[in-house]
Amino acid sequence: METSEILADAQDRVVDEAVAELEQRHSRYKATSTESRRHLQDLFQLVVRCARDGDAEPIVASSHQIAADRFAAGSDIGEVQGEFNVLEEVLWRELADTLSGEQRVEALELLSAALGAGRDALARTYVALAGASRTAGVQPSAHLGAEAPVTAQAVVDGNLVTEVIGKVGVITLGDRRRRNAISAKLATGIVSALESLQAQNCRAVVLRAAEGMSVWSGGRDITELPRGRRDPLAYNDPLEEMLRAIRIFPAPIVAMVHGSVWGGAFDLVLSCDMVVADETASFAITPANLGLPYNTTGLLHFLGRLPINLIKEMFFTAEPVDAHKAKEWLVVNHLVEVAELESFTLQLATKMASKSPLAITVIKEQLRVLNDYQPIAAQVYERIQGLRREAYDSSDYLEGLNAFAEKRQPIFRGT
Repeated sequence: METSEILADAQDRVVDEAVAELEQRHSRYKATSTESRRHLQDLFQLVVRCARDGDAEPIVASSHQIAADRFAAGSDIGEVQGEFNVLEEVLWRELADTLSGEQRVEALELLSAALGAGRDALARTYVALAGASRTAGVQPSAHLGAEAPVTAQAVVDGNLVTEVIGKVGVITLGDRRRRNAISAKLATGIVSALESLQAQNCRAVVLRAAEGMSVWSGGRDITELPRGRRDPLAYNDPLEEMLRAIRIFPAPIVAMVHGSVWGGAFDLVLSCDMVVADETASFAITPANLGLPYNTTGLLHFLGRLPINLIKEMFFTAEPVDAHKAKEWLVVNHLVEVAELESFTLQLATKMASKSPLAITVIKEQLRVLNDYQPIAAQVYERIQGLRREAYDSSDYLEGLNAFAEKRQPIFRGT
């Protein structure tokens, strides 16, 4: 008889014993008998799933949601861990008395590993949520959904939060003071967040601005751009490194857009695999306002998503495109109501995360290669680079930077 079947047959007896011991031994346990029974029954079912699957993953994933729910309800972590501890002791006795030989050893090892991993996940989430509640600025998402366990969050300089909801990673930009200007620090923080989410086997990622921000991102941090005699969009520029990291990430990345998107942030949005926006969204690409010669790689990103006449209009006018026109131009995959933006985006990401990750990874990479690798003669590339060099060495480029810093309209002379 399988261990999972033995456990299922013993559920009522084990839960009754665990409830009695919990209420007797833990003075700080505040839940009612009905609540404690429900908690222990749910936890017991997770143990049965682990025994059936031979894997601790079911309890690890659910422990994050348990922690999030109980933290929100004001429960002490010791109270929740007490449930894990008591159930483990009762189950240990049950299995030790029922099983024998190698089956008993394997069952007890799995039991300890599963509940131990669950306790670790519980503790990590409690610590992360407690830290997030004390951090000014970005707060964790409040709309997690019933099937959306949260794991530990990493805060980078108070302006970047990563979280995991089921198999979906969420990166939230929250530099309110600078309107999410893409500084070197923020760009490298996004790259690090993606590396962390990949290590956690996330199968989809949502990139968003913090709740309540009217600017999704103001684009590249202009104050960090070189002032002539050096390519402002060189291969090793942090913005370029971030865009490459997004494009080669092995899972789908969805830009969730509320508010306006400017300059290099528009390139960031287009480098994501798809875009979900609400009616507050607008998009503008603004190098012509600065006298900034955009790089060939960046233009290729736009050619992969928009007809050339629309690219020219956006680059030549630097005017923002509203959400409805962006949907018409296919910049945006889905245009939804403001109240539905987060839930819709997470549902879309969760749906993709449920599909074959290997198939999606290779399809994404094939599409990237087919789209990005356009042949160009060496002399043509050198001519383009020469023209770009003339532009970023010009007085117009310096005028653009100075005008931005002085908050005035630039006066371009074409020299």
